[in-house]
Amino acid sequence: MLEKIARDICLIKYRKFPLRVFEKDEEISFYPEIYSHNWFELEYKSDAGLTKILSAELSKLYENLKVENVIFFGDYNRNWISKFTEERKDYKALIDSVAYFKHHKVGKRFNGAVKVSTAELSEFIKHFFVLTRCDGEFAYYYFLDEKENLLGFIHYSGEVRFEILNQKTEKMFVEEIKKTKFILKK
Repeated sequence: MLEKIARDICLIKYRKFPLRVFEKDEEISFYPEIYSHNWFELEYKSDAGLTKILSAELSKLYENLKVENVIFFGDYNRNWISKFTEERKDYKALIDSVAYFKHHKVGKRFNGAVKVSTAELSEFIKHFFVLTRCDGEFAYYYFLDEKENLLGFIHYSGEVRFEILNQKTEKMFVEEIKKTKFILKK
């Protein structure tokens, strides 16, 4: 299940999301205190293969961590779907991803967070990753569990950064990441 959360509500409820605000010629930012962080990558043979394995392995990791919902949120105030991206008709995967988000009422006027159940996470990640790769402005969207223990970020290359926000989560994360196909980037 996907649930939209208004931006102002998300900012109040989930205080460990990174944030950026642009004031005239200045960028003001906030980043939560982290306990540890690492970049991970996956082995793949094609772009479609990367999308498939990325969505499957992230879903598996969060299920193993017993996380029920994951919240996705942009670090600055912008709409999920840009007008340019919405109007593109040159790439079927992007057209399908825009349609997926529109179906869930996450369109060009929505700038809040999206809460995704782990049951829907694999499908969501497939479309989220397509936006990450195809829309240069669709950057700096982070994801966080509801208990605010683990912050994640997917780079357009498919690499994933996990930032552990407390010691208790560190031990559990290290055990569970080993059960996936993620490879620690050196």
